[in-house]
Amino acid sequence: MAVMNRKTFLLTATILFLTLCNVQETRACSCWPPPPPAQAFAEAEAVFMGKVVSFEFVENNRRRRAAISLSKIWKGDRGAASEIFTGADVGMCGYEFQVGETYVIYAYKDENGRLHTNICTRTAPLRSAAKDLKYLEALSFFPLAIGNVWTFSLEQQDKIIDTLRIDGKLYYRFERFRGFPNALLRLSNDAKLFMRADTTEQMWLDFGAEVEDRWPVRGPTGEIEWTAQLQSKTDTLRVPAGTFSSCYRFYFKFAGADNDWIEWYAPDVGPVKRELLGFAHLEYPLQHAIINGKELPTSVSEKDADGVIRAFALAQSYPNPFVPIGNSTIAIRYHLAEAVAVTLRIYDVLGREIQTLIERREPAGDRLVTWDGLDARGNKVPSGIYFYRLQVGKQVEARKLVLIE
Repeated sequence: MAVMNRKTFLLTATILFLTLCNVQETRACSCWPPPPPAQAFAEAEAVFMGKVVSFEFVENNRRRRAAISLSKIWKGDRGAASEIFTGADVGMCGYEFQVGETYVIYAYKDENGRLHTNICTRTAPLRSAAKDLKYLEALSFFPLAIGNVWTFSLEQQDKIIDTLRIDGKLYYRFERFRGFPNALLRLSNDAKLFMRADTTEQMWLDFGAEVEDRWPVRGPTGEIEWTAQLQSKTDTLRVPAGTFSSCYRFYFKFAGADNDWIEWYAPDVGPVKRELLGFAHLEYPLQHAIINGKELPTSVSEKDADGVIRAFALAQSYPNPFVPIGNSTIAIRYHLAEAVAVTLRIYDVLGREIQTLIERREPAGDRLVTWDGLDARGNKVPSGIYFYRLQVGKQVEARKLVLIE
C-alpha cells in the first residue's frame, strides 16, 4: 500500500506540476477582452496606423520586430512609431503581423522605452477596425491628451491637466475650457463630446452628426442654455496658427439675445476659432497649440496634409522684440526651393490683417523682406504681439514677433 501510495503521489505530483506549468503558460497570455476604444486610447502610449513592411525575430528569437510604414498617427511620437515590438510567439502574447497588411496599432512602452503591442490590445488589421476608426477619426477633431494646449487671442486658453475616472468613464480635466474652470470632458465611442458638471453629464458636441442636426446644450452652472447645430463640415479657416481645411462649424444659438457662439474644429488640431456674437463681436482665433507634443504653427521640415514636402523655409524675424526707432525695420528672411507665388502678411492677435508685405511670384532662392511697424494706411501699430504669415503656393507657415513702442 505504501508503494502504491508513493506511485500515486508521484503521478499526482507530476500531473499537478504539468497542470501548473500549463496554467502559468496560459496566464502568461491570458487576457480580458480589450477595453473600448476611448479607454484603450487613453491608456496607450501611442496609437497609429501603418503598413507592415517587414517582420523578423530579434534578441536571440525572444521578440519580433515589425517595421511600419506610417500612414497616420493619433497619439505618440511619430519617429518612434516606425517600428513595433511583440512577443516571439502566441504563448508570449506575440501579435502575428502579416507583411503587406495595414493595421491600427495600440502601443505601450516596454522596459527599454520601445513601443510594443500584443494580442491582448485593440491592435487589429484595418479591415477589422471599423469601430476604432470611427472613434479615432472623431477624436482627431478634438485630440484629448494630458498636456495638450490651445491658446487663443485675448488670453483665452484651453489646457488639459489630468484625467479622472467617474462611474467607469474616463474624463479629461481642463484647467479651463471655453472659460469654464475645471471642466471635465470625454469623447464617447460614438464620437460624442460630453461635459460633466457635478453628478450629471451632457452632450456638448457631436462629431458624428449630420449637417443641420441640432441638440440642446446647457452651461456647467445650468444658468445658460443654447441650441447647438452642426452647420458645416467643409470650412477653411486662416488663423495665426495656420490654415485649416475640412473644419466642422458648430453654431450655439442662445435662448435669449446677444450670446450666440460659433466654434470651428479642424482635423488633428481641435478648436481653431471661436466667435462671440453679442453686443460686441469678438473673435478668438487660434494663436498657438501643442498637440501630442507637436507645436502649431508647424515646422516647415514636415510634410503637409497631402504628404507634399514644403518647398520653403521661414526664419524667425530679427530683431525680436522689435523696437521701431527712427528708420529701423524688422527683417523677415525666407528661402524658396522653386519659383512660386508668394504672399507675406502681418496680423494682430485678433487675426486682423495689418499689412501685406509681399504678394507676387518670386524666383527660387533666399529672400529678405522688412517691416517698419506701420499698418496698410501708414500708421504706427501699437505695442503687442503680431504674426507674420507666409503663404507659398498652397502651403502656409506663421511665426510670432513682438513689437515694443
